[in-house]
Amino acid sequence: MVNTKLQYCQNLIKTPQVSVIASGILLSLAFPKPHLFYLAWVALIPLFILSFREENKRRVFTYFTISGWIFHSLTLNWLIANTFWVGFPAFWGYQLLCITLSIFWGIYGWLTKSISPKSIFLAILIASSLWTGMEYLHSTLFTGFGWCNIGYSQGPDILLSQIVALGTVPIISFFVVGVNYSIAYLLHNQQHRIVGVICATLFLSLPHIIGWALLPKFEEKDLNKIKVAIIQPNFSQEMKFDPYWHYEMVKQTAEFTETLLKNENVDLIFWPEALIMGDYKNPSILEILQRITNKYNAYLITGSTRFDEYGNDYNSSLLISPKGEVLDYYDKVHLAPFGEYLPLSNILTPLRFILPYDVTAGETQKVFEIKNNIKIGPLICFEVLFSPLALGLKKMGANAIAVMTNLAWFGETNAIPQELEITRMRAIETRLPLIHCTNTGISGIFSPSGEFFPAYILVGKNKTLNYPPIGKQPSLSIRTRLGGIFEIPTPKEPPKIWNFYIDKVPLLIGISGIFLLIIQKLAKTI
Repeated sequence: MVNTKLQYCQNLIKTPQVSVIASGILLSLAFPKPHLFYLAWVALIPLFILSFREENKRRVFTYFTISGWIFHSLTLNWLIANTFWVGFPAFWGYQLLCITLSIFWGIYGWLTKSISPKSIFLAILIASSLWTGMEYLHSTLFTGFGWCNIGYSQGPDILLSQIVALGTVPIISFFVVGVNYSIAYLLHNQQHRIVGVICATLFLSLPHIIGWALLPKFEEKDLNKIKVAIIQPNFSQEMKFDPYWHYEMVKQTAEFTETLLKNENVDLIFWPEALIMGDYKNPSILEILQRITNKYNAYLITGSTRFDEYGNDYNSSLLISPKGEVLDYYDKVHLAPFGEYLPLSNILTPLRFILPYDVTAGETQKVFEIKNNIKIGPLICFEVLFSPLALGLKKMGANAIAVMTNLAWFGETNAIPQELEITRMRAIETRLPLIHCTNTGISGIFSPSGEFFPAYILVGKNKTLNYPPIGKQPSLSIRTRLGGIFEIPTPKEPPKIWNFYIDKVPLLIGISGIFLLIIQKLAKTI
């Protein structure tokens, strides 16, 4: 009886359904939450073994597509929160996105069936390269949505993460997929186990060795340090929609700032995205901004809506001088589709009830110059997903990046920690310190190597400050009123191999994979 049940379980494990589901679930578990990041190194093994056994390319396409759909549906489940705001159509939009991303998985699986297994190392190289190219397409096609790139799950592995300075996040995925493919091959092919072990060891150890070599070789620039105060005010999204609260949110945030800075001197104060709703030129709003900046002789960067003379509405970041003057503004250039504008609005007119009007996109990126020639490069929310924007700020001379977000839309979902891991990679790619200020999420500062220091001072409404017990690690609190005062770390020099075009490396790797696959196919026919 026991043997029969054991045999049944063994047969069940070998079924396509179990392999497809297992890979999708395991890979989703590697992401926050629960962020078991090490699972990414084995998650795709069942799917690859299944593809080795299956001769029919169409079935392999189907297996990869379904597994990808399971993975994306679980990882992006925070998008379901949008049903609270716009109703059930948001669920269909969430599923349409998951299906679209999963089709790329299916195409990838179909292509891998053309790989010849005669040279295992070449096969692994092609499989890893094709996946890297797929993630590049995820990040760039249409509006681009590379949120689920495997590399974003690996932030806690600081040594491994350093290699994104050589080729952005998909380069991590290159090595992770290589390990998965190698192990799958050695489990499937009994005759070449030693080769599989060697390849798996190589793809696992090499990026860590490279990361270890990169980490200590960055010399600090001689820059004057500046101190920044980060305020996480924790306002609900409903308050953003209510004009009654527009003044109150600014007033209360100013009071929280004064509480935090009782006995402190800072050079810069940082408030989150969309804190100022309505017209920031309103005299009552300007009075608060002037009072805060004058009192502490500090610059202020805050999120705000902005209206131009033509009535266009922008999602903006404002730079306020110590004298209370609006020195400059940055209008968000990469808007979130279906959140800030309706793509293909002429075709999707029936969906206008979801988004009655569009936010206007900015025309160009900017850097804010403050004291001691320090230049701060602003990014607003969704923009942090795109390496070229962060690298563009570095090219413009930014000494630090300032990311402001408002994820109150998504409550306490896994969107919060996932966005934090994405932000970590922008700091490592650019080798710049990164200030991260959120409305309800997790605020703090990243060093150029990706180490995170959270804002941990609890700001009470009764003008009290509460600190964690001595010796206790600060927790990553969500939906909490927090503040933090930090000295901005100095930038680090990037690797000398290349500098501003590292975001094109995944494209080159993907093209190389296609080229090697074509060469391999031609060699079989000659």
